[in-house]
Amino acid sequence: MGASGVLRIRTVEIDTISHIVRVDDKEVALTLTEFRLLAHMARSPTRVFTRGDLVDACMPGSDALDRTVDSHVSKLRRKLDQAGAPNMPEGVRGVGYRLTSRA
Repeated sequence: MGASGVLRIRTVEIDTISHIVRVDDKEVALTLTEFRLLAHMARSPTRVFTRGDLVDACMPGSDALDRTVDSHVSKLRRKLDQAGAPNMPEGVRGVGYRLTSRA
């Protein structure tokens, strides 16, 4: 992340200061939790995050269950796919999720 607070993964640009996500310069409307999940994973795009990792980092103080993370990630994935960034985040069977810098 540069001094500007902008993270880039493939065609996705995440502005962590203004909480704006763009795919190919098209703004994508995300909920706060979806934004937190995306930004957290974008800081380490090849790392696999367990559902527990994501709950702790993105939903602090929450009693959220693993299935809640799955629901948020599913909605995030659908929004990014519709905007032109397919397969993000990527599921890692039996482990969790990651963003990937692979095209």
